[in-house]
Amino acid sequence: MTAVRRLALLALLLVGAAACDGDDRPEPTRTPSPIGPVSPSPTATPIPSPSPSPSPSPRPIPPSWASPIDANLAPENLPGDALVPMGAELTARIVLPSAGALPAQVAVAYAVGDDPFAREHGFAIWQRFPEPPAWSVVFAFVDAPRAGVLGIRLRSGDLTGDGHDDVLVFEETGGTGACGRWKVIAATSEATDVAFERKTCDAEFLIRAGALELREAVYEPGDPHCCPSAFRYATYEWDGSTFVETSSRLELAAEG
Repeated sequence: MTAVRRLALLALLLVGAAACDGDDRPEPTRTPSPIGPVSPSPTATPIPSPSPSPSPSPRPIPPSWASPIDANLAPENLPGDALVPMGAELTARIVLPSAGALPAQVAVAYAVGDDPFAREHGFAIWQRFPEPPAWSVVFAFVDAPRAGVLGIRLRSGDLTGDGHDDVLVFEETGGTGACGRWKVIAATSEATDVAFERKTCDAEFLIRAGALELREAVYEPGDPHCCPSAFRYATYEWDGSTFVETSSRLELAAEG
């Protein structure tokens, strides 16, 4: 082999070696890093939805008066329009005279609106105080139109034996059973509040001899709604903290 051919062969070998050192060279194997336990991603604390604010009353409960009521006026002489919200109709009013340590009070019921089936009804008790303002609301509630109350009836009598009259309230919701909700609102030296509450249909509470008397219809199978077979009478008396049933009797309905 001549010297020229030896040099050409050597050049070809060098080019091939250089090509083997290019991009086609395999990547060196890397030792994987050890993987420890994977910590879970922190769970995002949910943000609670804001609680809805309580809906305001359709109208405020009977507020104080724009001008103070004359302290010298007797309870029976208080102006009716000062005892109910502006624009309301006074529908019932009962004077509760002072007795013992309990001052005089005036219970009122009222209605707002022209539609008899979609009126707002309310109740309030005003009390006389020795310091100005002489008369203030000490208890009240409002029945929004959606409550379906058709009217509020009031009766009074001493049901708790303290000498001061309490108020028997009936919120009538109607229907064939003359349904509604009964409440006894009683005053103490600390507060005036609900002492008894009951929903009824085909029943009525009365005040008799210082106690509550319930008269409710008793139906036998086949009785038409107009004509129950009997009536149940139950007496509820105040035991110092609540009303308890102390007696009951059943009377057959008189045949017409």
